[in-house]
Amino acid sequence: ARMAILASAGRAPVARHASTTIARTGESSRDLAQEPRRGVAVSRRAALLGSSAAVVGLGRTKPAVADDFVKDPSFFAEWSYSQPADIIPYIKATANEGDPASVLTAMDTFGRYYPMYKLGDEKGRILAELVKERRPRRSVEVGTFLGYSAIWTASNLPTGATLTCVEFESRHAAVARELVRFAGLADSVEILEGAGSERVPDVKRRVGDGVAADMIFLDHCKECYLPDLKLMEGAGLVGEGTVVVADNVIYPGAPDFLDYVDTSRGRYETTLLEAAFEYDQVWKKDWVPQRDALSYSVYVGRGDGGT
Repeated sequence: ARMAILASAGRAPVARHASTTIARTGESSRDLAQEPRRGVAVSRRAALLGSSAAVVGLGRTKPAVADDFVKDPSFFAEWSYSQPADIIPYIKATANEGDPASVLTAMDTFGRYYPMYKLGDEKGRILAELVKERRPRRSVEVGTFLGYSAIWTASNLPTGATLTCVEFESRHAAVARELVRFAGLADSVEILEGAGSERVPDVKRRVGDGVAADMIFLDHCKECYLPDLKLMEGAGLVGEGTVVVADNVIYPGAPDFLDYVDTSRGRYETTLLEAAFEYDQVWKKDWVPQRDALSYSVYVGRGDGGT
């Protein structure tokens, strides 16, 4: 069945087809990616609104930072956040060096006081499960920010595996390198600076000639997802079995990218994994928490372009 893609609740259709599988409770992403046609095709809007026919996600895990978190007013006097590097002293004072989990927890706590763009605990746990399932030897991340998702990924990689990251902002990259180092993961992670599109040749050299990346994670400018993915395909970074995971595909949304990786196109077998939008903009009077999703796509071939 082919159905209209709806990017997020309240938005108009943005693409022509949707045979992309929606993950159901109790089913892993690997099960669904390997057998996409046994799932019932439903609109993404129905999935996000909680249709019983399309309960999405890998299962709910209690967040590392409790939902009943109460802010300590003295925190702001002790810890400022006027530039990205300001997070480093807090992490070093409250986390244990060489312990990725404690670094992530500290970053989550800091983010409760100073909201920032990062993957968030819920999505981080989903990403970690995907990494543990797939056991990638050569991973790529585009959009590293302060290193949060890189730490989630690298701390779950098999021994000897590598993660090559690209971060546009040099000041963000510097913080990410230091936090990755503090977490004890510097030997497996390299962080390059620059636009994802410009660093594709450098990433390919690090992945290696004649081989593709096993996993690619996209979390940079949403309109860049599709052109950057096509560049990576052209460079040989995407091959049969390569997993492409992308954040924020529902909110704020990446409709062109979702259309391209839709299962009906024949290039990828795609599953959407629902999770909350991680950047809760509580300072806005009319802000309503948003539902979002990670897309999980396994490359299967060139496809016929769809109709």
